[in-house]
Amino acid sequence: MKTTIKISMIALLASSLVQADENQMKKYDVKSAKIEYEIKGSGGIMGVEIKTIGKKRLIFDEYGAKELEEESKVTKTTGMGQNKVDKTHTLKYMNNSIIYSVNFEKEKIVRMQNPAVAMSSIFGGGKNIQQIGEEMLEKMGGKKIGTDKVAGHQCDIWDVSGIKQCIYKGIPLRVESNIMGIKSTEVATKAEFDLSLDKDAFKLPDFPMYDEYGKKIDIDKLDTMDKKETPPSVNNGVDMAKAMRVGMAAAQKAGYDMRSGKEMTPAQEEAMQKAMMDAMGGEKVFFERQKKEILAESEDMPSAMKSCVEKSQTMDDLKKCFPDDE
Repeated sequence: MKTTIKISMIALLASSLVQADENQMKKYDVKSAKIEYEIKGSGGIMGVEIKTIGKKRLIFDEYGAKELEEESKVTKTTGMGQNKVDKTHTLKYMNNSIIYSVNFEKEKIVRMQNPAVAMSSIFGGGKNIQQIGEEMLEKMGGKKIGTDKVAGHQCDIWDVSGIKQCIYKGIPLRVESNIMGIKSTEVATKAEFDLSLDKDAFKLPDFPMYDEYGKKIDIDKLDTMDKKETPPSVNNGVDMAKAMRVGMAAAQKAGYDMRSGKEMTPAQEEAMQKAMMDAMGGEKVFFERQKKEILAESEDMPSAMKSCVEKSQTMDDLKKCFPDDE
């Protein structure tokens, strides 16, 4: 469970970013959608030819608080002694701050906290979804270069580091890239918005389910678990959002470039965490808050790990309870 302690920290900051009223933090500026995409890719690099075809479907409700994304691709690689075909099939379902990741090869589902929910808080502060989305793109070096119509809907074209996206109300309807000679496109072929969706729209495969610690989950308890872990209110997260912004600023000062797409170095992560802890009242306050948050989610945690958390007295103690996966 790589960097579980860091994920928990971000999940703590993410608490209360989504709520079911008009003040909720919205991922998209449309309530619900069903979108079908066609995926294509081709090109050559160092004597190797690559060709990809595939399909993707995106379904969401509650402005993106509930979202299911399924993708199937076939990639053929030829040249330089290679002649192979790779098939991939992925499905992820996000229900507020919880994400379900389906592994079709191993026929299992992993349920975990979704740290990505916290990122929207960095650019929040009462702004509408269009302002937030455009600020994020601009901070990544993006520029709006025009408009187009995709699947019957007018969208704005943004160029971000050579990747062009045609975005409609926060939703990419077309994505084009040309990286190292490999051209890729993902284009919506059908898009329906503001439609009524039932539970079956987000139905997962009938596979056994496990938590992020590897413990099997009773599927009959899922609804109760999801409701329990749904963030209760945005107001509670305002100070946390500020702490996240302070942390990101510290990471950037330590050399982190958000536009690079690279992960932070250990030194940059340490700078971010220290700045966040200071913004939230210091290490002791942050430690007590995080320990409480982890123990609140400890029902399915292995007993040895839970005991370790209960006995921890400092952040360093707490980190030792969550060794990184190799």
